[in-house]
Amino acid sequence: MKKKLRFFFLAVSLPFASVVLGQHAPEKAGSIEDGKLVLKISLQWSVQQKTILAELYDLDSLLISAIFTNNLSYINDSTDWTAIPGRQGMIFLSKPIGIQTGAPPDRGIFLEVPHEAPLPPPVIYATYGANDFSGKNTFSYREGLACFVLPGYESAKSVFLSGSFNQWSTMQLPMIKTDTGWTACLVLPPGKHMYKYIVDGRWMSDPNNRKRENDGHRGHNSVVFCYNHIFSLDGYERARRVIVAGSFNGWNIRELEMEKTASGWQLPMYLREGTHTYKFIVDRNWITDPANPITRDDGMGNINSVIEIGDTHVFRLRRFANAERVILSGSFNAWNTGELVMERYEDGWRLPYVLAAGNYEYKFIVGGHWITDPANPFTAGSGDRTNSFLAFKPNHVFLLEGFEDAESVIVSGNFNGWSINDYKMVFRDGEWIFPIHLHPGRYSYKFIVDGQWILDPVNPLWENNEFGTGNSVIWID
Repeated sequence: MKKKLRFFFLAVSLPFASVVLGQHAPEKAGSIEDGKLVLKISLQWSVQQKTILAELYDLDSLLISAIFTNNLSYINDSTDWTAIPGRQGMIFLSKPIGIQTGAPPDRGIFLEVPHEAPLPPPVIYATYGANDFSGKNTFSYREGLACFVLPGYESAKSVFLSGSFNQWSTMQLPMIKTDTGWTACLVLPPGKHMYKYIVDGRWMSDPNNRKRENDGHRGHNSVVFCYNHIFSLDGYERARRVIVAGSFNGWNIRELEMEKTASGWQLPMYLREGTHTYKFIVDRNWITDPANPITRDDGMGNINSVIEIGDTHVFRLRRFANAERVILSGSFNAWNTGELVMERYEDGWRLPYVLAAGNYEYKFIVGGHWITDPANPFTAGSGDRTNSFLAFKPNHVFLLEGFEDAESVIVSGNFNGWSINDYKMVFRDGEWIFPIHLHPGRYSYKFIVDGQWILDPVNPLWENNEFGTGNSVIWID
């Protein structure tokens, strides 16, 4: 059943961080807190109060049923809302103002609230990406400034640009009318962004952009990449086709076709931080990048060009001075057994390697034997499949105080598939710790102490689960 779009206009005083509407009745259940619409719901409300709540905030019958049967798993996994249990029979529902990131507000509550400062654009994870516009000059990106152009629509009274970069606001980015259409420019960081146009109140994807993704509401969002690297190949004027392929796209030989220029070929792209290997395919002939002096053997006799974006981590293995060769292998290079040959130095072996912020597993291969890192106490897996674990630029540390006599403590959650072997915590100074890097979002987890699952005793946020035992909940901004 199609929902009706409802508009709520709220007068907001700028000096205040939030607008509280009340919490003791359905008519006063809503508040705006930290850029989110929050509903504070009592499970004791009558049928009439439930009906008022559904009408006021445009909640469908399935969501209402899930709320009042305390089915938080359905709400969190299958709707735009996030649910957290409160005290005294309360449930807190929240979602970003106007829309969940990644889907335009073609249904649900529609709020526009001024902010003292613009909210930062959310991170949309992408390893790589290149644009594919059918029309010329419909998008440009130079020195951090992204300019969107919508040709035509001369008779439109208003056009707005809305996307993941402005929390899908309907009023924040009015486009300027020109002789040939509409334009808007804004500062955006390199990476993946989603957007739509609002033409006289009607949402539409960019008709000149072939890159798009399902918006979850039987429509599509346009996708644009603000690039941080330009692949260039000078010469080869007589070539019919030039492709760039690399580790970032699984060496796909058809996907990333370069554009011919006056002096050769080029392709602007976004590449995630880290180490990437690549080659050009010129009319089916594979070549390294003649303008890039950094190359590496892949361990099978193939020489590839190398791009490094971001910060460096130095892997070290002390001792083993008598080894003829030491190889570093891990999840960051698809466990290649011959590519990353470590350098001998005065106290062992070392290899600087550029990584993106994230979690990695790795081992050293010494004389044909796989070993974990003796200097790293953090591991994942068990038995012969135990690997050293590295959180590069961790943004969260799981802590569990006490349990000094425990032999094993593991943190497990939806970030590692609820594994019972991975992410073994380390005991230091009276507490068990495990540093990790998590993308922004909501996570549920538990600790496993000598085989017994427990909630985080110092975290008041939790949700129910299918076993009735509950999971602890954290948010990463």
